[in-house]
Amino acid sequence: MQLIDFVKTNELLSVLSGQLSASLNRHLNRKFRAAGLAITTEQWLVLMCLWNKDGQTQQSLSEQTSKDKTSITRLLDTLSKHGLVMRHPDPADRRINKIHLTQKGRELENSAMEIVKESFDQAVSGISSKELLDAKDVIVKLLKNII
Repeated sequence: MQLIDFVKTNELLSVLSGQLSASLNRHLNRKFRAAGLAITTEQWLVLMCLWNKDGQTQQSLSEQTSKDKTSITRLLDTLSKHGLVMRHPDPADRRINKIHLTQKGRELENSAMEIVKESFDQAVSGISSKELLDAKDVIVKLLKNII
């Protein structure tokens, strides 16, 4: 492949992956709003981590979501303000906050995940399971190469 072929902006993998990510985020945000869910895709990602395992530290959430500490703090502040999570100091080390879902946060899981499932099904329409697995494998390899 010649360099000139590689640098066509509309064909750069990084540009395409960025467009895909932005489009999925906009799509999910519209779907959440239409369903009356006052969350964003970034907030949903944090909530999903907590739905999988409640009571995690801010550091753990930061690592799982690839968000820096400032971004996680901002997201948790917003989720807390909306009554979806609560911070509790760790009894063993009060410098560490454990993040717990509130009842309202737990109740959001089914409706949010249904929207995500419907959106995912729409996004992968016409794509075989093998194609999806191959794409995932390539993305994982790319990430491993640059991390």
